[in-house]
Amino acid sequence: MDSVWNADSLVAVRSENVDRYRRNFLRQAVCEFRFPTLLELGGPRPPPSFVSALRKEYPHLDLAKEVQINFGGEASGSINKHIFRSEKLTWTVSIKENAFSIETISYTDYAHLKDRVMHIVEAASKVIDSDFFTRVGLRYINVIDGDTDPVTGGWVNPELVSPLLSNYFTGVQEYSGRLNLVAEDGGCLLQHGIQPRQTQTGRHAAEFKWPEYLLDVDVFRNGVKISDTASAIDAMHVQAFNVFDWAIGDAAREYLSASKLSKA
Repeated sequence: MDSVWNADSLVAVRSENVDRYRRNFLRQAVCEFRFPTLLELGGPRPPPSFVSALRKEYPHLDLAKEVQINFGGEASGSINKHIFRSEKLTWTVSIKENAFSIETISYTDYAHLKDRVMHIVEAASKVIDSDFFTRVGLRYINVIDGDTDPVTGGWVNPELVSPLLSNYFTGVQEYSGRLNLVAEDGGCLLQHGIQPRQTQTGRHAAEFKWPEYLLDVDVFRNGVKISDTASAIDAMHVQAFNVFDWAIGDAAREYLSASKLSKA
C-alpha cells in the first residue's frame, strides 16, 4: 500500500492543467534522493553495477570533489562525487556517499522524466544498502522569458507581484520572495522574483530586453520507502505543478497551451 504524506495537503489549490500544456518554461528539473551514508560510495571508483546500468544512456563519466562546509562556514573536507552525463550532455546523474540525483536542461514532459528517474532508482537501489530514502526532492526551475513585461503583461499571478502593480514604486532593480511550506514528513518551497538578463555586448548591446521572471518550485518528502518511490514523485510532481500553475497568469497559460513555436 502506498504511503500518504501529511505534506501532500500543504497546498490546497488544485490545477486542472497538470501535464496538459504543450510547452514549458523549464530551465532545469532535478530529482534528488538521500539515503543513510555509505562510505564505500565515496571511493575513487563508482560501483561497477551502477556504471554498467548507466553506460548506454550516460556514457560520459567524471569524478569531482565536493567540498563540505561546516556550521561556521569553513571547509571541513571533501568527498568524491561520480558524475554521469548523457551523450548530448543534457542529462546528468550523480552519486556520492549519501545521495544520488538526476537533472536535465532538456525537459519535455513528466512521463519521460519519471522513466529516467525510475531507471536510476532501480540501479541505485542495488548499491545503497537501504530500503528507504531519508529524503526525496523534486525541483522545477522555471524562467518566464517573454517579449513583454512579465509583471504587467499577465504572465505572473498578480498576488505574487502586487507591490509592483501598485505603482507606488519606480526604478525597481530587484524583487523576490519565498513561500516555504513545511510538515513533519515533507515540504514545498516556492522561490520567485525578477531575474535580470545578462548584460548584452556587441551590436545588440543597446537592444532593450524585459527582465525574466523566476518561478522555482522545490518539493520534498522524508522517509520514503524505495517501493513507494513512484507514487511519491507522482504526488510531488502534482503538488509542484499546482504551485506553478497558481503562480502564473493568463498570458502564460495561453502561451503554454499554444502549439506555435514562438511567443507573439
